[in-house]
Amino acid sequence: MRVLVTGAAGRVGSTLAQQLVQSGHDVRGTVQPDGRQPHPALAARIEVVEAAMTDARALRRAVADTEVVVHLAARIVVGGRPADELLDVNVGGTLRLLEASVAGGSRVRRFVFASTDNVYGPATPASGPYTEESPQRPGDYYGTSKVLAEQLVRNHRELHGLEYTIMRLGSVIAPNEALPLFRLAWTRAFLAGQVEAGKRGSLWQLFAGRDDVLAGFDTAVSGHTDNPAVALLGPGGAPWSIHFTDVRDSVAGLMLGIERPQAADEVFNVVGPRTTTFAAGAGVVAAAFGIGSVDVTLPVRLAFEVSTVKARSLLGYAPQWDFAATLESALRTPHVDPSYLPVSPA
Repeated sequence: MRVLVTGAAGRVGSTLAQQLVQSGHDVRGTVQPDGRQPHPALAARIEVVEAAMTDARALRRAVADTEVVVHLAARIVVGGRPADELLDVNVGGTLRLLEASVAGGSRVRRFVFASTDNVYGPATPASGPYTEESPQRPGDYYGTSKVLAEQLVRNHRELHGLEYTIMRLGSVIAPNEALPLFRLAWTRAFLAGQVEAGKRGSLWQLFAGRDDVLAGFDTAVSGHTDNPAVALLGPGGAPWSIHFTDVRDSVAGLMLGIERPQAADEVFNVVGPRTTTFAAGAGVVAAAFGIGSVDVTLPVRLAFEVSTVKARSLLGYAPQWDFAATLESALRTPHVDPSYLPVSPA
């Protein structure tokens, strides 16, 4: 089967393309013109084509003679650019790719769309884990763009009969990216990035009007110059939490979305086996590196958990890599791990 993977040079795209090749599929991968290229070991095994998500003609060429399209390419951060540029790539680009997939003579039978758990609004408190039926309340431009793109995907099923699978991925990390997590430098950068992003950040509701968050953090960790592990706590001592997903679990879920008949015209959460509290993460990091840990209580709390019950029951999705396992994997195989492919520098 020939599969098109957009964003084949990215964290998820490169590992997915490798897994598809290992499973016997013929893979074509798109990359941004003059952008990051796939790892050389992968580039030698797939057909690499340049196709910007704003170039309808190039996307039609990329789709030609493919049976399944896996759409991963997206712009995540607005940064200092106009918001319409992100929407043109994420929403307009999805529309262009869908139109190419249903054009006359196309062989595409399934469109697998990588959405995000950001569609639920991670800064909005929930009484329990988010399911696929939870209201979509994105808090930023990226999450909003994915909600709009999801609707376009569904519309093309109604209009053109194009079978789809929507996979809502969440907080994807490669093993090497687990190494700095839950330490002082990373935690401060995480908080500062959200504060500085303002309403262009995914957690702006949590930080809106709370200029004391970063100042409070700096006061709590003053005197710590050895980059200890940090356990963030909220009011009443409740721990912060985040639902990380190892890239290998993301790819396992996407493979099910590509190959399983039960995935047709369904939406699935594809995240790690469980949420990670900052307290637990700090404990894992402190033990792994033999360092100290410090508790920091903030006036707000992030508590985000996503349910995988539907993906487990319908597809047999069985995520294997919680944060501790991902970190242990990174420490055990610092250079080469055959189960995922490093992303080459941009």
